[in-house]
Amino acid sequence: MRRVFITGITGYIGSHLARDLLPEYEVYGLVREPLNKTYIEDIASQIHFLYYDDTYDSMDTALKVSQPDLVYHLAAYYTGEHGAEHIPKLIEANVTLGAYLLEAMAAHNVPALVYATTYMTHYQGADYCPVNLYAATKQAFSDLLAYYTNSGLLQAATLVISDTYGPGDHRPKVLNLVKKAAETGERMKLSAGNIPYDAVYIDDVTAAFRSAGEQVMRGEFRNEIFQIAPEAPLSLRETVEKMLQVNHLTLNAGWGERPAPEREITELIRLYPTPPGWRPQVPLEDGLKNLYQKV
Repeated sequence: MRRVFITGITGYIGSHLARDLLPEYEVYGLVREPLNKTYIEDIASQIHFLYYDDTYDSMDTALKVSQPDLVYHLAAYYTGEHGAEHIPKLIEANVTLGAYLLEAMAAHNVPALVYATTYMTHYQGADYCPVNLYAATKQAFSDLLAYYTNSGLLQAATLVISDTYGPGDHRPKVLNLVKKAAETGERMKLSAGNIPYDAVYIDDVTAAFRSAGEQVMRGEFRNEIFQIAPEAPLSLRETVEKMLQVNHLTLNAGWGERPAPEREITELIRLYPTPPGWRPQVPLEDGLKNLYQKV
């Protein structure tokens, strides 16, 4: 049985990916103490947990023990606006952890990596212009990765993500906040809502990661970049209104009452192809209905 190693396995995307890969793969997850089982309670007994304590030695041990055929690197620390107190967390989670991971992979001859990055490295559609410091630290890892792939130490596929959504999601994403406000009746301040809401349903996201992982294990990629994106996204306001319509809800919406961020991506970013053989399968209307599933 092939082995996969997932960083960020306790997060929303990582947990869904692990669930999708089981039981065909033996799944190892890099975690910190105390272990957060919010998203993985139902599959925790099937995962081999390896603990990371911010040191290279712990990462080296995790790769030595797991000896995976493939690594999925999903761990990250996000903040839209940062202060000085956020800088150590951004550097440690988005740069240092990744650097340790790449070095340990090379040391133990782990050949294949699939990595998640963000469209926020492409402000105003530029090849590279970070929206915020989070995006800059994600690009820093990509630059480190280029050394390891160019040196022939490993092969990789990078997947660029805009936004994701699905049932059972506790992240403070806009659709989750709308859902909460619709249920409580509280007024919700929103932006004008005219920018594209470029989001992909969680099942389609995990399918993209799984497909890319299988292809990189076959040696089809050296260091390729792909984008996970819907084919025809609506605006944020249109998406919210459709969500309310299909679930028969009303929202006390204050459109335009929330000022736009100083740096905001206002257009569709399409710089990379979608992963070969992948396209979204879940229609937006179905995905928005599924938000109300109990999981």
